[in-house]
Amino acid sequence: MSNDVTVQCRDFGGCTILTVPGDVDASRVNEIHGAAAAADSQHVVLDLGKASAVHPSAVSALVDLHHRIQARGGGVCIVTREIGVRSQVQEAASGSTPRFYDEIGDALEASMAARQASLSSRWADAVS
Repeated sequence: MSNDVTVQCRDFGGCTILTVPGDVDASRVNEIHGAAAAADSQHVVLDLGKASAVHPSAVSALVDLHHRIQARGGGVCIVTREIGVRSQVQEAASGSTPRFYDEIGDALEASMAARQASLSSRWADAVS
């Protein structure tokens, strides 16, 4: 895949979907971070469905993204069927890992449910 294709970012009901067009290397991670920062979302679905590999330097950056979003009260759902990609991220995360899904629909459903739960919790705190 050509390097001129960039990470696509779109909003889906308050959740941010970041679609990576191929394998994840350092330059793709910069795009992912930039798109996530621009979206300023607490709930991110990272679609790595077309990635067959993640460069080791990129793995730690993806884990860092997960931890930063988690610290803001959100989470990251990663879409990939690649066992190697999942194991790389899980090993690097050592503790709290992103949630993994085979299908983007399942990841969106989980992300939307987490978003709704977070909104309900904030609303309940505000009225009490």
